Amino acid sequence: MENIKSIEETILTYTSAWNETKHEAILEKISKCWAPEGTYTDRLTDTIAGPNAITDLIISSYRQMGPRKFQVLTEPQIHHQSGRFRWLAIRPEGYPVEGMDYFEFDSENRITRIVGFF
Repeated sequence: MENIKSIEETILTYTSAWNETKHEAILEKISKCWAPEGTYTDRLTDTIAGPNAITDLIISSYRQMGPRKFQVLTEPQIHHQSGRFRWLAIRPEGYPVEGMDYFEFDSENRITRIVGFF
């Protein structure tokens, strides 16, 4: 059985990285929760790999979405080194965006894969 508290912390760290605006702050959080070979994809993004790529994606997302605040809506549901969680992005102007991420993680509870849906 996976360490649920540790996985929850990983997801909270990952999500909080999306609330940062400075490259160094984002990379610091991503480095705590992201496996070196970790991948990310969603309907707007081809698969990218590694902490620097996800950091760059987060920074570039401000051009698409503008300022926002991400929050986790549900505790992650996990089994067999994989899981999912729902999130909400609240923007000062415009409607909020709700989504769900499917994720996989390694034996150190670092994210190895995220597939985002929104």
